Amino acid sequence: MASNWFDRLRTGLGMEVEEPEPAEVGNQTLLSQLDEATTLTRTQRAVGFALCAGLGLLLSFLAPLFVLRPVKFAMVYTLGNLLAIGSSLFLAGPSKQWANMWHSKRRLATLLYLVSIFGTLASALALHSALLCILFIVLQTCALLWYCLSYIPYGHAMVMRFAGRHFDEAGGQW
Repeated sequence: MASNWFDRLRTGLGMEVEEPEPAEVGNQTLLSQLDEATTLTRTQRAVGFALCAGLGLLLSFLAPLFVLRPVKFAMVYTLGNLLAIGSSLFLAGPSKQWANMWHSKRRLATLLYLVSIFGTLASALALHSALLCILFIVLQTCALLWYCLSYIPYGHAMVMRFAGRHFDEAGGQW
């Protein structure tokens, strides 16, 4: 029963497990070696997923408490997003997650997301720029939403249709 819901969750998220073919140790990639080194039971994967997703969502929802301190807000929000996205590593495994992230329909969103995370952290930790933090947080949020929509059938098309309809209703103006 427990493995059934776990398999359905993975399948629903597009993270079906493919049984790896036996490979020689010398021919393994870094990601396949990482997958082998991080073999977890279903229970461990479920607990890891729940903890990371829960902590990530908690931090993301607590971040608005720091809205008057943009640098702290950026750090808490970005850490929350990283934990939430990282939770899928427990479901799919590192190499499958990496492959999913760079799928053709997610490639641009993944690249923008990673750049915005780096930009958020750099502007918060090194530059201490509240304006840049806000800019990168907006970009980070948009990239994450676009990334998540790629897992929903016709998700991108629905958002584009909705945005186009409201753009037209406003007389070509937002």
